[in-house]
Amino acid sequence: MDSKKKIRQYINITNSCNADCEFCCMWSSSENNTFMSLKEFKKIIDEKDNPFELQLEGGEPLLHKKLYSFMHYAVETGRCLKVIILTNGFLLDKHLYHLLDFQKKTNIPIVIKISVNYWLYGIDNQIVQKCKKFYELSKTNSKFHIVLNVRLRYGDDWIVKLIEDAGLEKISNIFYLQSYGRYENETEYSKPIIVQNIDDWFIYACDGTCFGKDLIARSDYEKRRISK
Repeated sequence: MDSKKKIRQYINITNSCNADCEFCCMWSSSENNTFMSLKEFKKIIDEKDNPFELQLEGGEPLLHKKLYSFMHYAVETGRCLKVIILTNGFLLDKHLYHLLDFQKKTNIPIVIKISVNYWLYGIDNQIVQKCKKFYELSKTNSKFHIVLNVRLRYGDDWIVKLIEDAGLEKISNIFYLQSYGRYENETEYSKPIIVQNIDDWFIYACDGTCFGKDLIARSDYEKRRISK
């Protein structure tokens, strides 16, 4: 691989989650307990020499006790261009100031992508207002960004209205659910794709297995692992 190419590493660091979404593409749940080791994480980061963006996924990555160790190691390589964290936001109150502090100390851009959907709203109907609070707090730091990943079923226009009423549409990626993971048999939705703005990318399961760019293969693998 051309070491000058910029890549993104999509790393599922745990299959444990505190939301149990019925459509989860990664088959994560509160009953799962696989957490990637720091040794395995380092192996992934060290196997390529490229400058990279790091996307930490799950499960719920904020549940991982080694989260900040992962981030520090990535930054210490001198090749990390950005850290992106996908979260349902339920633990963000406890982590936001730590993450802001991490950004200031390392000067590495951080993007927090918060999931918003009907299932999470059913758990916490203040989710949109909390996202607004997180967004307002993030404005003090030009290298710290809050983005909403808004996943819709057909007919979920009410969620879009909540987002618009909160003034958050400009930081929202709004798209429909996809037919893989626990929704693999929901044929009314499209198969997943990665829309990418970087040279190359790679995706990893929570045990470190790499699946290249095949989201469905990674999802099926996570399903098989928890079914054993």
